Amino acid sequence: MNIACANNKRRLSYVVGILKNWENESLLTVEEIDSYHENQKSAPKHRQSTESIPTGRAIPSGFELDLTAGEE
Repeated sequence: MNIACANNKRRLSYVVGILKNWENESLLTVEEIDSYHENQKSAPKHRQSTESIPTGRAIPSGFELDLTAGEE
């Protein structure tokens, strides 16, 4: 509950998600959880790049969009 409140989350589903994450990580004691979170804090965080990352596939150079294609 302290973690949820610290993140300004006031839904039970958020707390349930935290508990499921701990279960998935096989964290069974308070000591294991504390150790896990300490290791997460010391791990280097990835910086998000400011440049845009393209999503999906590139559009071929000769492509023309025909919205009426296939209609009779």
